[in-house]
Amino acid sequence: MKPHLPKDYYYAAYGSNLHMKQMLARCPRAEQVAKTILPDYKLVFRGVADIEPCKGSEVPLGLWSITGHCEAALDRYEGYPHLYKKIMIPIPRTNGFRNMMLYTMTDRETIYPPSEFYLESLIHGYEDWNISSEYLKDAVKDSYIRETA
Repeated sequence: MKPHLPKDYYYAAYGSNLHMKQMLARCPRAEQVAKTILPDYKLVFRGVADIEPCKGSEVPLGLWSITGHCEAALDRYEGYPHLYKKIMIPIPRTNGFRNMMLYTMTDRETIYPPSEFYLESLIHGYEDWNISSEYLKDAVKDSYIRETA
């Protein structure tokens, strides 16, 4: 596939790439598609956002249509393959949805709260996608509990 053509899957953002202005600075050809929910995962903080399996929980996602150039820029931003790895998850084929690609951290053990600056970026992203900030509040609270446990 040519680097400037859309990928045949969506990129699913749950962290700083929900922030429209920041995402479009990284990936000018990215197009906002829809928001969705990833069931049986939860948002956690390892200093930065990550997700982990958790039966009965859910993570809100912003789906982006991206190009090969976008994915290369995201790989650099996310520190792929050292800081983050990629996973592919199928999503329902309703409204044209296909598979979605997510970044998850390679360090699956460390839990600690995000910086205020980083959290502000996430809050803006949640507002951009009209997602409830309760997900962020719960994840931040959990990071303080798990950090000190």
